[in-house]
Amino acid sequence: MKKSIILTLTLFLAATLGMQAQEYHLGQVVTNPDGSQGVVFYLNEDGTSGWMVALHDASTFCPWGPTGPIEGLDDLALINNDHLASVFLDNDGYNHTQSIRAYCESIGYTSPYAAGVVDFDNGWYLPSAGQLKWLYVNAIFYEPSLQSVGDKMGLNAYWSSSVENDGKAWIVHFGAPYPTNNWAWNGHFKSMDKESYYDNYGHNFAVRAIRNLSFSTLPHIGQLQTPAAICGEGPIVLDLPILHNADSYGWEIAEDETFSAPIAYTGQDLDASYNDWYLRLWASNEEDTIFSNVVQIAIHDSNANTLMVSSCEPYLWNGQIYNESGVYHADLVNQWGCDSIVTLYLNVGHNMVNNLAINTCDSYNWNGTTYTESGLYVQTFTSAQGCDSIVVLDLTIRGSSYVSPIRGDSLIYYQTTGTYTYSIDSVAGCFGYEWSLDGPWRINATSDSPECTININSTGTGILKVRVYTECGFIERSLYINHDIRPDVVIYPNPTPGDFEIILSGMTGTASILIYDYLGQYIGRFNVDTDLEGTVVPYSLTGKAAGMYHVVIINHSTTISKKLIKDKPATYGVNNW
Repeated sequence: MKKSIILTLTLFLAATLGMQAQEYHLGQVVTNPDGSQGVVFYLNEDGTSGWMVALHDASTFCPWGPTGPIEGLDDLALINNDHLASVFLDNDGYNHTQSIRAYCESIGYTSPYAAGVVDFDNGWYLPSAGQLKWLYVNAIFYEPSLQSVGDKMGLNAYWSSSVENDGKAWIVHFGAPYPTNNWAWNGHFKSMDKESYYDNYGHNFAVRAIRNLSFSTLPHIGQLQTPAAICGEGPIVLDLPILHNADSYGWEIAEDETFSAPIAYTGQDLDASYNDWYLRLWASNEEDTIFSNVVQIAIHDSNANTLMVSSCEPYLWNGQIYNESGVYHADLVNQWGCDSIVTLYLNVGHNMVNNLAINTCDSYNWNGTTYTESGLYVQTFTSAQGCDSIVVLDLTIRGSSYVSPIRGDSLIYYQTTGTYTYSIDSVAGCFGYEWSLDGPWRINATSDSPECTININSTGTGILKVRVYTECGFIERSLYINHDIRPDVVIYPNPTPGDFEIILSGMTGTASILIYDYLGQYIGRFNVDTDLEGTVVPYSLTGKAAGMYHVVIINHSTTISKKLIKDKPATYGVNNW
């Protein structure tokens, strides 16, 4: 059986023979000799340098500083839009702050400014662009500690000390509601813009000071890392970590992590007999001795696994596609980096796709769903093997053709006889017109014409019908024809105080209207165009004497006479009240 020997890390507090070594971790609250406090937000890889951030903003309303060139800063942080990464390599905030303050002092600049509000005399300074970057990206490590003892990095935009000699400065936005939590250059702000205490989003330009961490001269080992694992019946060699300030060093190995009886270990190979033992590294100089964290040795065997898979599609496994059922094997690497032999029992079914073409009228019902528009529709079913059976319906819906109403005279004056024409609009896709008449007259029509004629030579009524045949069946239209409409006249109101209406019905063409007084004299004569369904003619006898009048209407050979009475106008006097 193959085996792999690896080291797993456990936490161990650094101990010394004489005094406590100076160690830091991200998020640690540090009290400085002057009584000020900060939270560790950055440590380099080997733990020999780092920075802390102040618990509170030095200012929340502050401009960056003077607008003129800052002597000594020309080559410190060259801003180049095409090489943004170079700006974030600038970690020299201390010297930037010193140069800015010296320049402001030389020109007698006394207004509040970012580099001037920090407690520079006690080691606090305005961070550079690179240091602000680490303050932003490591917030998850130090923010809980910062909030528990002081403040938080709010929604402000924080100044950096990285500038170019034209007065441009770099800032960073912390937190919402900025569109993205990333770095932003404040652009080509001119001096008047910098005097504003707010950024483009209405948030403050603020100052948060940082400070260098103090490290002792004790030997520093750094974090003892887990070495790479190997597989097989063999040893693993521990790599020596980088040591700092050490004159001598050595390894210790023991069965118990308390190291009650450690065995000196000079770096030779470790084999499987040291499973579950503990190992640490010590280093010393004339100041004192320090120990590394403790690692525990563990042995893990190779393993074998079985994988059962049913798939309705070609199966991708270990970078290879399998189209057929079968038993397959693969040598993989397990979580400890050792061989893992996996046997795959694969059952490959097949998804089926079927096409169905339907051409129908108006609508189509498919498995309980009604479709009214043409298109491609998909429904998925399950086959006997448990795989998808996909049916694609190519549906063509032919809508019933539109048939217009029948056009032609339907109300015909009883004295008007002759041949009348009736028609509908031509219908696309039509393969037959069927005209019929239920009435006393003779109809003339053909099956290929959307038009017919009727010889109306006697009074009566009838119903004209037409059927239009297409692939979707037939559509029928009908028209009621009345050839028994007789002329008539109604006068309203009668009697009248003056204004009245002459209502003509059952008339066609022009009608002449003559009005006589009781002596037979003309009061008025005029012609009107009539309509079979009715024509209303207003008239007034206002100003005429009360009495009886005659209204005569002549239409074609028909003459109709009506009497009209005009009342006397009402009068009122004392006896009428």
